[in-house]
Amino acid sequence: MSTLLIILIILLYSLQTLFCKFYTDRYPGRPELASPVFCILESIAIVLGTLCFNGFRFSASWATVLIGVLNAAMLFGYNTSLIKASARGSYAFMNVMMLFGGILVPMLYSAIFLGETLSWYQLAAIGVMLVACVVMNLEDIKLKDTPLSYYLFCLLLFLCNGLYGTLLKLQSVQNDAQKSEMVMITFALMGVIALIQLVAKERGNTAAAFRLNRKCIVPLILCLISAALAINVLVFVIPMVNIAVFYTVENGGVLLLSGIYSILFFKEKLSLPKAAGMLLALVSITVLSM
Repeated sequence: MSTLLIILIILLYSLQTLFCKFYTDRYPGRPELASPVFCILESIAIVLGTLCFNGFRFSASWATVLIGVLNAAMLFGYNTSLIKASARGSYAFMNVMMLFGGILVPMLYSAIFLGETLSWYQLAAIGVMLVACVVMNLEDIKLKDTPLSYYLFCLLLFLCNGLYGTLLKLQSVQNDAQKSEMVMITFALMGVIALIQLVAKERGNTAAAFRLNRKCIVPLILCLISAALAINVLVFVIPMVNIAVFYTVENGGVLLLSGIYSILFFKEKLSLPKAAGMLLALVSITVLSM
């Protein structure tokens, strides 16, 4: 059952990424407003969706509140570093750092604090996935004349992406019965932070940022549905799996599907390095799924 749910998670997160790209491209306002508007609407969708999945119950201990607040900070740091890094340098290198953090930080946590061990072939497969990510992005990595601040934001992205996944696992260890409450706290706070940013930036013109046209509202709705489903399936699966293996498969699967989507929907050419990276990712996923 967990295998089918992991496949579903990969599909949902890859679709969230795809629909978010369509929404961003078609957003009618200033491009810099697309992200905070999305974060606010995503927080509403996930809080309401999770509340529904949880039977309209909410009972959180102080430990759950603390983990939720910390994870909201990780989401804020992730969104901020993603925007700041992409504006300063190579998007491809930033992608590599993001995936490395999403795999390596939870792996260290599971080894040090949970005592979870990996076989030699699992470690090799994780290494292959990291190589696959580098190979897929290698052609587009351009670091000449890149400012130091870019690398600092990439490092922050590495840590925030990894700690976000780690804190989800920590909640399942600390109190799995309150995982839905932790998700609601995390995304509610993220939405509040995004709203404060938007109001401070736009002041008296905040409502105008939410004037969406028909072209962007359909992919936005599909993206929000995918996001709400994905996080709720994710927190259900995490207690069942070794998180080092899970996050490698999940991140690699999304990377692989995103590469396929870019060819199908955005007419990107399949170069030899990208094809080799996709093949390596598929090999890694296959080995880790055995």
